[in-house]
Amino acid sequence: MTTVQLLCIGDELLDGRVRDANTVHLAGVAALAGVPLVESRVVPDDFQAIRWALSETTAEVVVVSGGLGPTADDITRDAAAAFAGAELVVDEPLLQELKEAFHRRGYPFTENNRRQCAFPAGAQVLPTEVGTAAGFRLHHQGREFYFLPGVPSEFRWFLDHHLLAGPLASQVPTGSTRLVFFGLGESDLETRIGTAAEEARDLGVTLGYRAHRSLIEVSLKGPQEARRSVEATIKGLIGSRLVAEGDQSFSERVAHALLNAGLTVTVAESCTGGLLGARLTDVPGSSGYFHAGYLTYSNQAKIDLLGVSEETLKAHGAVSPEVVSEMARGARQRSGADLALAVSGIAGPGGGTPEKPVGTVDFGFATPAGTYTLRRHFGGRSRGHVRTLSVHTALSLLLFHLEGRLDLPELQFSPSENRSTTS
Repeated sequence: MTTVQLLCIGDELLDGRVRDANTVHLAGVAALAGVPLVESRVVPDDFQAIRWALSETTAEVVVVSGGLGPTADDITRDAAAAFAGAELVVDEPLLQELKEAFHRRGYPFTENNRRQCAFPAGAQVLPTEVGTAAGFRLHHQGREFYFLPGVPSEFRWFLDHHLLAGPLASQVPTGSTRLVFFGLGESDLETRIGTAAEEARDLGVTLGYRAHRSLIEVSLKGPQEARRSVEATIKGLIGSRLVAEGDQSFSERVAHALLNAGLTVTVAESCTGGLLGARLTDVPGSSGYFHAGYLTYSNQAKIDLLGVSEETLKAHGAVSPEVVSEMARGARQRSGADLALAVSGIAGPGGGTPEKPVGTVDFGFATPAGTYTLRRHFGGRSRGHVRTLSVHTALSLLLFHLEGRLDLPELQFSPSENRSTTS
């Protein structure tokens, strides 16, 4: 079976200025193709280091990202030529195209840009429609070397257009299935799907787990029919906490559910500071379901914009089921939306009390039938993490309601006073 290695070139990857995103993307693409990524190595902008790293590779396909720009520290092409024992040769047609592209964009073409048109003799030039740096392919020592730009968006373009039709084309009748869950810890989730794990082993399906900011991603790799069987078992066990699958995001699944139901939503936010509204409008076409967002950080804003009772605030405090209930109902009534979400909490690092410690967050969810409230405790986490967890919790309330899965035992429900509005 073909294997692939990645060399990421750049000092910026070693001193913390830039995070390596190319390994993640190549790993995902390679896994879907059934071509294992056996190693990813970060190499500095040093001629000898790059040349040595190239000589140390052993995979049938080696992908090199970075160092193809016009500046003095972009020396990947020089090291590649030395590694292959070839001279650098300027591709004149490509040079002319680059000059014309600069002229069309109104940029001056400086002499150092010629470097982007120089390639080891015998290399195949890989043209680009993004950026200014073309890539190139070398066949050396019986193996294939692909040299690509390091900018993640350009790197992904080259993978899609030059490698997926070649060495990263699917080589085995296997694939990958992605399921994303919310509301379970990683260890709890693995325990609950124990029987599915046994089935996966019997059918030759590999299960993988990845936790990120309260979302747990389960990947299934193996033959299609076997994956479908294991997927069905997993959904039967913990499908009530499913929030995304396949290529879709959490936000996209919520958007799809809203559009399918023909319903609209508004939000009233305090501790999340607009993050919930941003997630709901991340998806193109969100104007079809999102009505308005109220950012009511202060008590007075809650009173003025949402009609929250001053007495309720005094009696219970801004972080309370009573207040988020009024926030949600006020947002729904004033916006005219079918549904409304409200969030108020103590994100920290200060502001907590013994009764309401940092990480205490209350949620309100107004529907035509009435209003749900939920309290969560996200203690021991950073301010950013508390806010992210709050957004995910609010989105899950909305999604589970839309998909008929809103059965969390911690929920409190107050029926609407006007039952005739129930739909």
